[in-house]
Amino acid sequence: MKLWRKLLAAVTAGTICLGSIGAMLSVSAETELDSSTVSENSTEVKASKGAHTHYYGETASDPDGCSGWRGYTVSNDGKYGYTMMGDSQACQYAIDHGYVPNEGDISAGWIWLGTNPTTTATTKVTTKTTTKTTTTTTQPSVPTSKTGSLDKGDIDGSGSLDSTDVFYSMLYIANTAVGNTVKISKEQITAADVDESSSVDATDVYYLMYYIALHGVGVNVSWDDVLAK
Repeated sequence: MKLWRKLLAAVTAGTICLGSIGAMLSVSAETELDSSTVSENSTEVKASKGAHTHYYGETASDPDGCSGWRGYTVSNDGKYGYTMMGDSQACQYAIDHGYVPNEGDISAGWIWLGTNPTTTATTKVTTKTTTKTTTTTTQPSVPTSKTGSLDKGDIDGSGSLDSTDVFYSMLYIANTAVGNTVKISKEQITAADVDESSSVDATDVYYLMYYIALHGVGVNVSWDDVLAK
């Protein structure tokens, strides 16, 4: 009864291990994972926008809010001179420039008498820097053993059959199943093909674990016994 419990445990452990390796190898043996990081750096640049479009002495019926506008009202009273209301400089400008040349003439409005200072506009300059990170994942491979014939099941050529041989057998099967190229010698493939079916598969893994488990509990069976030949 104890023997079968150990055998069941060995087979169960091997099945779980095979599933784990298959999941691990669902990614290519060498896969490049690219991740791009984009960072933005914003800089404020002050640039001259140029002078106002107003010119000195320009008139308007309504100002546009700029500080250079001066309001005025001027009337020509003939020999009595001029009547001025509003900004004195603007009124004098109107008189000097003939806005009311004749007696009885009246002129009113706004005159641009300001300066034309430049204004600054703020421009946001955004610089993007892209950083590419490449991660290479390399899966484990079956080590190449010494040349020459190998005992049945002794995939690593260590001279004994143990869990390492089971692992490498399952690793080879999993790699082959997902199309990965596995560097393994013909002698190792022959050793892994314990049932001599010309292919290495789960059946070989089962027989290998069965053989190891039996010998582990002191049952020195031969491969012919295990394979029921």
